[in-house]
Amino acid sequence: MSEKYKFTYKTIDDVRLASGRLGVDIPLSTDTSVLARPVNLTSRVTLKNSLAIHPMEGFDGNTDGSPSELTKRRYDRFARGGAGLIWFEATAVCPEGRSSSHQLWIHENNVDEYARLVDDIHKKSDGAAVIAQLTHSGRFSKPENKPAPIIAYHNPLFNKNFDIPADYPVVTDDYLDSLREKYVNAAILAKKAGFDGVDIKSCHRYLMSELLSAYQRDGRYGGSYENRTRLLRETVRDVISTCGGDFIVATRMSISDCVPYPYGFCTRADGSVDLTEAKQLAAELRDLGMNLFNVSMGTPYYNPHVNRPYDSGGYEPPENPLCGVARLINCAFELRAAVPGMTYVGTGYSYLRSIAPYAAAGALSEDKIDIVGFGRMAFAYPDFACDMINGQFNSRRSCISCGKCVELMRAIAPAGCPVRDSLYLPIYKEHCKRG
Repeated sequence: MSEKYKFTYKTIDDVRLASGRLGVDIPLSTDTSVLARPVNLTSRVTLKNSLAIHPMEGFDGNTDGSPSELTKRRYDRFARGGAGLIWFEATAVCPEGRSSSHQLWIHENNVDEYARLVDDIHKKSDGAAVIAQLTHSGRFSKPENKPAPIIAYHNPLFNKNFDIPADYPVVTDDYLDSLREKYVNAAILAKKAGFDGVDIKSCHRYLMSELLSAYQRDGRYGGSYENRTRLLRETVRDVISTCGGDFIVATRMSISDCVPYPYGFCTRADGSVDLTEAKQLAAELRDLGMNLFNVSMGTPYYNPHVNRPYDSGGYEPPENPLCGVARLINCAFELRAAVPGMTYVGTGYSYLRSIAPYAAAGALSEDKIDIVGFGRMAFAYPDFACDMINGQFNSRRSCISCGKCVELMRAIAPAGCPVRDSLYLPIYKEHCKRG
């Protein structure tokens, strides 16, 4: 752990003082009753509260893409945890787009397995909404557990980090054309399985996300704003047209990659954030009929301190993690204020540990966000929502932002919290423990 940024905040006042010294705004409120506020999404779906579980990939599916017993255990714990919205983890739309041989993948031959799991989640959660995150891993595809990247363009920053040679083939327009149908078919299957909606995943530099920054790509999917956003817009349009009605079509999007232009979406050459195109795109998606938007930023493959602020990780963060928390909260608010008419889910709260309930309450009370989501916290403390709402949050069960769950993911091992969940400690020791 970095001594420079070691987490020492015990009270709300500690965070207020530190935020003041840093010149950042983190909303805080002791009135946590607002966490129990219901959220209406459609005429059919009303969330029982304003807390969500973010899509946390377990890397523990069966090789045919169906949920394993470990997958079912995770969602049983999430379902009983009290959150009003369970954002189901990344689920591939095609085999070559899987991030590992154990990433979930929905298809005709396993849709009944998903149906049984979703039905179980609905029953055990007392009706929480469940959104399926549909994905193509793109540059990070490893369907056989070895790199098989499908890249939208040559990005020297990412090419260097992942040993992609300069003459590696770029994915063709024809292949990208074919993906719309794959997303639509996966959405149809998700609806058949009983999911309340789907997320056309556009975050963290997976394929749909990488296209948003394809300034240097030729053809129908590169260069201009219209071309770079084409696949996302047309996929959302087609899924809404096909699935229709009260079926939710959402996106979890990195509204800024925080990767310098021209290699990052909504980022200037000096690395600062410019949300102009994110606002335009969000408005266009809303006008197509999208009504749920899950906000993220950055990418775990280049700047993980941006999308999951930490004080212990692969490198010492270049900023106080409170700056990262504030950026996620306030950029989400900026987008929400500029593009009303959708329900927004916020990110970045897990880092705050025992102060997280008060930051969630502050963001909701100040109308900065509609729903507060938790990712790492759910791995560590699956019933955080019940305890936050009931005023019984237990700091001894909280995520400590240690990054061990991510180490498991990087090792392509079943991912969970080896600190708080004893099932994962031997897995961590086997795959990640050094020395």
